[in-house]
Amino acid sequence: MFWWADMPSSFKGENSREWGEEKEDGVIYTVSLKKVRHQTTTTSLQKLTHGENWFQPLQWETMKLRTLKAGTVERLVENLAPEDVEDQDTNSMHLNVFLATYRAFTTADQVLDILFRRYKEYKECRRRGENGKDSRHDVCRIIQSVLCIWMDIYQDDFDEPPAYRLLHRVLEFAEAQMSDGELARQTRHKLDRLRRSQALKSQQKVSVPNGHHLTSSEDVLFIENSDPDQPLDFDTISVQTMADQLTYMDAELFKKVVPHHCLGSVWSRRDKKGKSTTDAPTVKATIAQFNAVSFLVIATILRNTCSSTEDRVRIIEKWVDIAQECRILKNFSSLKAIISGLQSNPIYRLSETWAAVSKEKSEEYEELCTIFSEENNQMTWREILVKEGTAKYADTSSTKVKHVRKESAQKIQAQRLSGVMQGTVPYLGTFLTDLMMLDTAMPDTVDTNLINFEKKKKEFEVLAQIQLLQKTAQNYNIVPEPSFKAWFDSVEHLRYEESYRLSCEVQPLSDSMSPPAQGSRKERSLRKRISRLFSTSDWETSSANSNTSQSEDRVSETSMPDSPDSLVPEKMSASSSSSSLTSLEMSTSPYKNYDSSSNCVIRVSLSGESDNIYKSVLLTHQDHTPGVIKSLMSKFNLDAEEAEEYKLVQKLPDGELQIPDHGNCFYAINQSVEPNFILRKKSEEGELHRKSKKRTTLRKLMEVVSTQT
Repeated sequence: MFWWADMPSSFKGENSREWGEEKEDGVIYTVSLKKVRHQTTTTSLQKLTHGENWFQPLQWETMKLRTLKAGTVERLVENLAPEDVEDQDTNSMHLNVFLATYRAFTTADQVLDILFRRYKEYKECRRRGENGKDSRHDVCRIIQSVLCIWMDIYQDDFDEPPAYRLLHRVLEFAEAQMSDGELARQTRHKLDRLRRSQALKSQQKVSVPNGHHLTSSEDVLFIENSDPDQPLDFDTISVQTMADQLTYMDAELFKKVVPHHCLGSVWSRRDKKGKSTTDAPTVKATIAQFNAVSFLVIATILRNTCSSTEDRVRIIEKWVDIAQECRILKNFSSLKAIISGLQSNPIYRLSETWAAVSKEKSEEYEELCTIFSEENNQMTWREILVKEGTAKYADTSSTKVKHVRKESAQKIQAQRLSGVMQGTVPYLGTFLTDLMMLDTAMPDTVDTNLINFEKKKKEFEVLAQIQLLQKTAQNYNIVPEPSFKAWFDSVEHLRYEESYRLSCEVQPLSDSMSPPAQGSRKERSLRKRISRLFSTSDWETSSANSNTSQSEDRVSETSMPDSPDSLVPEKMSASSSSSSLTSLEMSTSPYKNYDSSSNCVIRVSLSGESDNIYKSVLLTHQDHTPGVIKSLMSKFNLDAEEAEEYKLVQKLPDGELQIPDHGNCFYAINQSVEPNFILRKKSEEGELHRKSKKRTTLRKLMEVVSTQT
């Protein structure tokens, strides 16, 4: 117990402070001190003040808290039901993080084995009267609660038709070991519900009125049109209908996304043993839908090469209107997909068509593009997500396009008056990128192969945001139209070569405007990294117009064509107002900067190799240049003993910054720009200087020749 005056000055004003680490067999704890007010009795106060009431000191009690930082699977599972619960919030957080991320380092069977064994041990100790703990903390009771929570929140782990093996394991154990029967009752109820659900899914077709039928595809039910006499066409579908139906489809898929499928080690097909895995069908379904919308944009514009420029302009302007409606509906997935389609090379190069687009629509389109600007790690998009993610309606009050601001305000006001709330469908690529970078930057194990649970906590922060947005997606109340899905599926997607050939028929290469410089290298690098997440095999044969990148030796199968940055204006100013619901404000970018005062992630490419091939490294305030270089050489499969022959250079907009050979790397870098670095041999410096001098001489010679001419 401390007097307030005796507390360290850095501790005052804080609820807790990290103190250090404690190591035990198979586990590492982070130790922190938590300050709590100590309730002092009147008698003790009189003793402290020697009977005088003029002085009433504040007393504080310091609690020692331990949070698990790393450990073996056995110890991680044991901490789900610890013997001593020092802090209920800490224990609850451990449970949430573990259940959300355990699939990356263990299996459900192994977790059940450890829980069952631990339950039997404590039950036997209690029978013998060997428990030194009182009834306040019953490990057996906590294990039973953990199993109930697990089955309720993550029922997909137990949904294994037709045998439901894991559920039967739990049921058999509960019937044999637990006398109260509560867990057995809940397990039977879960079994019955899953069986009924499976019976419904097995009904492939169910008759409904008006000649339509329902079919099950990717666990999502869509109404298809079986009446060939009612064909739809892009020109006959209204803007509102298009936006509504795309939002319905996107929301249904997003609600079905299993959050842990988004983990970098899962969806990118790398499990803990480095083997291939395909356990991310819900993520793939969302990516496929995103690509389908982008391809739809391209197909509708290039479908008829005989169309006039006015017809193509009308189609482009209609897509801009659809994108704006998606913005009002807070469907950022289709919004991003439409923009990607319009920015694809076959469409972007049609300079004559773009020149004929009205100024009003051009301004509207450019402002929509700024939402996903790569400037400052997509800061504009992240701020919008924090502000509107859990809000009932979109907030377009900050738009600079007057007619958009007026029309949007009217539509949102109509929604308020009618009591219709809007959900949110985010652009999933942002979360996939964050989780992929976390998986790349932080090691899976630390200190002799203990599982890095700090990494799991960071990943859980992102998964929690996805789960929160999935709840808001339930707010949509859009009725699917019978014929739309059939039309959407019937539109033939063009392969890249075909779309580019049609684009050249519309506007030959000789008449095409040369693409301007595509922004800074940092922006292109970020766009490549993020756009490659949402790709499909239709673009597989693209070469010169596609981008590929690697991260930790993982290469995407295919990649979307790079979108021209010249069509994306500079970052839109952030809105000054804030949302009434700020539940998403837990993290804007977990990999960008875990703690701006002590950590950052840098991307390093090897000199002479492509900028697209890079390694990500977590840099802390304790890292010095020699250690960082050795770590990088190991990642690039170079001989670490030759580390002294290399140097680390940061790429700046106006040049390069050489990191001191023996200094603190973290404090030496320029953190105001993107963290892009080059690992270069010191012997290359002279060659680079000679080449630079040669280029300077050649440029001066050309200037002299030009002047004489």
